[in-house]
Amino acid sequence: MKTQILDFQKLKKFNDEKRHLETIWADEHSTVKLICMKPGQEITTHTHHGNHVWVVLEGRGEFMSSDKQMQVIDTGKIIIVPALVEHGIRNAYDDNLVVASITAAGD
Repeated sequence: MKTQILDFQKLKKFNDEKRHLETIWADEHSTVKLICMKPGQEITTHTHHGNHVWVVLEGRGEFMSSDKQMQVIDTGKIIIVPALVEHGIRNAYDDNLVVASITAAGD
């Protein structure tokens, strides 16, 4: 496997019906996805067997934590979620939201 440099501006895609989720890299240890959300779109709370990291690349949204609290997240923010902890994200604003999602393989 070789090193890659990816430009999210060239990879981002949006769908009017629901958020666009695309795997942009994966191996046996981790998966990297690009999440593109128009206003009003969301990923409901869920868990992963491995640790999970979200990096906000563009826009702003609301992060839903395991205690159902909402926190505003915007460009440059990094959200680190331990394995098996509930989390979700929603674009509650007028601009598009783009997030890189990195998930480690779980047991």
